[in-house]
Amino acid sequence: MMNYFSPLFWGFLLTTVGIALPGMVNMTSVSVSIKQGMGAGLRYSAGASATIFLQAYIAVAFAGYLSLHPEIFTYIRAVSVAIFLALAFFFFYQALRSQEVKASPRKGRPLLLGAAVAGMNALNIPYFFTMGAVLKSEGLIGLSPPLHLFFVSGITLGAFTMLAAYANFAQFILKRANYLARNLNYFLSGLFLVLAVVQGVQLYWGGGM
Repeated sequence: MMNYFSPLFWGFLLTTVGIALPGMVNMTSVSVSIKQGMGAGLRYSAGASATIFLQAYIAVAFAGYLSLHPEIFTYIRAVSVAIFLALAFFFFYQALRSQEVKASPRKGRPLLLGAAVAGMNALNIPYFFTMGAVLKSEGLIGLSPPLHLFFVSGITLGAFTMLAAYANFAQFILKRANYLARNLNYFLSGLFLVLAVVQGVQLYWGGGM
């Protein structure tokens, strides 16, 4: 039972952390909820979650290939250090800029709008791929069938939960979006910096360099 719970839990956690930061996808959920009501906000969340499901499945499909070539994990560790450092710098830079967070001005049916806006986030696939590969290399999750479906399901559930929360607390979030964005950017910057250090240390002591 624990083998199935672990990928579900980590998938849920990865997505809730990633979507917690106010951005185009979740702030559009706020906009839809305010303009068209909570029901529309939930339909938007469902559409976005469907796209994220497909993105996560593609990422896991590549991660599944790694199970046949475990030697590649050494290179994944090295690449993940660079990716985590880049993300740490990106979020720190965003925090310093402290730009006003705005929702997407696009209009349309909430379900299709959610799918389209989520599809514009090109970082989802490499993010899920890198994190899935790192978690697998640490022995925290398995990505062989049917475990990969639990991981993808956790990602999808986490996405819908966070987007629905943004829709539900639309007025509260809208008033505090810039404060949340600035502080969460600092938090995510520190998180990815820690991940980079951990992967770098393990790569060094593991003899990968």
